[in-house]
Amino acid sequence: MPGVWEESSSPSRPTPSRIRPRGGAWRRPTSCSGSLSPPDPGGRLNLAFIVGTAGSGKSELTGALTRWLELQGEDVLAVNLDPGAIVLPYPANVDVRDYIRVENIMEEYSLGPNGGLVLACDLMVEIVDQLASDLNDFSPDIALVDTPGQMELFAFRDIGARIAEGLTDEQKGIIYLFDSTFCRDPLNYVMNMFIASAINNRFLLPQISVLSKADLLREEELEEISGWCEDPALLEDAINRRLTGLNRLISQDMMMVINRLGIDFSPMPVSTRTNLGFNRLYAEMSRVFVGGEPFTQ
Repeated sequence: MPGVWEESSSPSRPTPSRIRPRGGAWRRPTSCSGSLSPPDPGGRLNLAFIVGTAGSGKSELTGALTRWLELQGEDVLAVNLDPGAIVLPYPANVDVRDYIRVENIMEEYSLGPNGGLVLACDLMVEIVDQLASDLNDFSPDIALVDTPGQMELFAFRDIGARIAEGLTDEQKGIIYLFDSTFCRDPLNYVMNMFIASAINNRFLLPQISVLSKADLLREEELEEISGWCEDPALLEDAINRRLTGLNRLISQDMMMVINRLGIDFSPMPVSTRTNLGFNRLYAEMSRVFVGGEPFTQ
């Protein structure tokens, strides 16, 4: 029946009308067209999806950068796409948990944490129109989108690309986080470059790379990683000096593939504790999204 969410005929897959939002009451989406076409935003909305491995600091960056951009006079809001988040370090203006919560999926369908999270993320595609409508209610100039902690659920399943397409047809981009605590090792740094390359190929969107939690690095560690960013020969030298056996061969092969793709990754160091690098990140976001102009005129 048009305009009504039907109860699922299969006990293994709930429909959004059966998903308990915050507050315990059922919230029924206002549309069930199933279309991924968002409403006309009526303005220039820029979406930056913040993506990175688990624990890389996505939520912290979303909160800190939202507050910092507000201080610059930008019309910005934060979007949470993690249905498993319990506490967020920012007030989410648009929140998937208004419609889907992992703990309710786990309880109703007798699933563990991983199964509940997978099902919850798959269900997000059915409410993308409603999320797009919620986003348009605010009509921001830029929205920072905090993606699920388990990166693969958003980045390497169909749901991620469909949500990215469905939230808006305006300008979109990705901020990929290189976790500095893992990038001290050249093997992990190259693996991050490889993952970033895969995400770039998956979404085909403008992509900005940042080295998150830079304040946790010693000065010499930050200088070494910065050197790897600026001069691939220094990274190759570190691979040859510090890695052996299969790890060295794998790193060398991944470097060859990345070089062949022609993608340049130079993650800029940022810190949510000190706001290190926020001016540079803001400038790069402005260049990518609006040609170097402020987002809010």
